[in-house]
Amino acid sequence: MNQKYEITDIVHPQYPWLHRIRALRDVREDVHVGDLGGFVQSEENLSQEGQCWVANNAVAAEESYISGDAIMWDYSCARGCAVISGKSRIGGEAIIEDHAIVTSGYVHGNVHISGNAKIFANAVTGGTPVIMEKASVYGELGGEIEVHEHAVILPGVVIDNPTIDVLHIRPDEIVVERKFKRESPVITPPPEYQPHPRASKKRSRGEER
Repeated sequence: MNQKYEITDIVHPQYPWLHRIRALRDVREDVHVGDLGGFVQSEENLSQEGQCWVANNAVAAEESYISGDAIMWDYSCARGCAVISGKSRIGGEAIIEDHAIVTSGYVHGNVHISGNAKIFANAVTGGTPVIMEKASVYGELGGEIEVHEHAVILPGVVIDNPTIDVLHIRPDEIVVERKFKRESPVITPPPEYQPHPRASKKRSRGEER
């Protein structure tokens, strides 16, 4: 009785072992009872809990698993043993495959996330990666990172950005986008700081001159 979706008899036009899902209750703000979703191979592909959803013509097949509040839409595809969870958003014609894990972030375009890739939020800032266009990720990415164009993150590469600045990774360069423009660093004194008496006298003498 707590199921949020059912698997219908509507088959995928190319893969007849995949079927569309239908919402049995309101799942999220844009998914209401009776709405049709994307395609799954079985209930093992999409959790009946949380707000996770497969929409439009997206596919979750083979041993892939979608959970949490994650959403797939457009023609995106999860296959192999891929895991998509958290508040991940997967769209366009993105493919998440093999043993890739996406726990947070925005993925859109002709993106491939393969192998043992991991996409996650940074533990310090909570920032999440954005992967777009025709990028490929085989390594691990966390934090405020944007991967553009045909850039490739190779297997074994780990980039976890603990700052609020955005790292833009392109095929031939990495550009830093600073969230706050600053001409010089601002250093804040500790709460217990008291100016040294001698230093105060020197400053006052200098001011008298």
